[in-house]
Amino acid sequence: MTLGSAALGKPQGKASVRREPVADPLCTVYRSVNGSPPENLRKVIELMGGINIVFGEDDVVLIKPNAQWWNQGATNLAALSAFVDLIMERPRGFRGEVVIAENCHRGNSPWTSIDSGWAKGFQRNTDIPGMKNLAELGQSLKKRYGNRFTLRHWINVAYGAKRVFGPKDGAGYVYCDGTGGVPLLSFDNGVAGERHRATIMTYPVFVTDRGTVVDFKNGVWEKGEYSGRPFRFVNFPALNHHSVFCGMTSAVKNYLGVTDLSGGSDPHQGGKLTSQYYNFHSFSFDKSDHGPRPGMLGAEVGVFLNTVRKADLNITAAEWVGLVSRVDPPVARTRAVLASTDPVALDYHSGKYVLFPNSKLAIHDPDNVKSPFRQYLATCAEKSGCVLDESRVDVVSYDIGNKRIRNDDLVLYGDVEWGRDPMLLLKYIYLRFLPI
Repeated sequence: MTLGSAALGKPQGKASVRREPVADPLCTVYRSVNGSPPENLRKVIELMGGINIVFGEDDVVLIKPNAQWWNQGATNLAALSAFVDLIMERPRGFRGEVVIAENCHRGNSPWTSIDSGWAKGFQRNTDIPGMKNLAELGQSLKKRYGNRFTLRHWINVAYGAKRVFGPKDGAGYVYCDGTGGVPLLSFDNGVAGERHRATIMTYPVFVTDRGTVVDFKNGVWEKGEYSGRPFRFVNFPALNHHSVFCGMTSAVKNYLGVTDLSGGSDPHQGGKLTSQYYNFHSFSFDKSDHGPRPGMLGAEVGVFLNTVRKADLNITAAEWVGLVSRVDPPVARTRAVLASTDPVALDYHSGKYVLFPNSKLAIHDPDNVKSPFRQYLATCAEKSGCVLDESRVDVVSYDIGNKRIRNDDLVLYGDVEWGRDPMLLLKYIYLRFLPI
């Protein structure tokens, strides 16, 4: 018996999980498996009715990837590229714009940071020959599509971005603290005493390479007013282990890359946007530890979904999933792309049928009520109206290898690359048997 099959919990056989069609679904999770990232991406969009149904010819489409990390911690580059191509080459025509934007919280010039997916060379998860990182993908898309494509880096106010009160002030971040004509959109953790914390919603205003001004909350701003031009937001995360205090990271947590995290992650060493309000990270957690109240990550994102903006579509690129790290092995190659209009339903499904079967870590189990992952999914569903109950979620799964719809084998076991780092292997063993 090998270390991989015993202590490291290598899957022994494949469990067959069949789900009958849901009679009255509240949402649907679409999946394509066992193809290349572009094949899986294109099939998922086809299952949803095709790109003509998803987007219109004049839309401004904002795509928010994972860019804070590289390798499996970033959105798969080939899937992201294929998605942009589908929009730009829409059969019924496309005169709109596509924007890839992200706040990776890596200083005032994140495009140069080797601690981000923009500049760090990938060892896996590009699937485009010769392409090393997200910056190179952006350059390639810009060359192909000119001013119809924009790559934009959102930067925290603490790193030099401008605090604005609306699109008339130009690009920057809006703080919804009730000042300057901006409404108060706040949320507190309900804890009494010194552990009480409150946060506010923040969101970017940005300008495309065509000069189009976009207010993330309220839409396109033209000629001194909101024009009503269609603005579509696509949340496009990866799927990975995050931490003991968070569990899994994917669609719900990806919203932290929209918000301003000025003040840093430590509530005891800054952590505040203003004198009264913490940022989304320091509100939920004590830097790299559990915060005052479980589930607050999901609760704040749920409030954001209801009061600022909810993605029109969430796409999870799960070509590789990190079992204990967002950049290093052990990793499982699960060869999947999943999508839904509901981020909670998507994260629940991705955790239950993709990450957890490969990691076997209790903190990744969306059915374990003690798991931090389950706790933040539950509070996000409560605050946003998203769907946690999988009996109300339909699933349409296509197997590229078998060329057919297949809903009788939902659990995806990937080929695991364990790596050779003894510390990471020991970390896995520790987390594998960590009681929660």
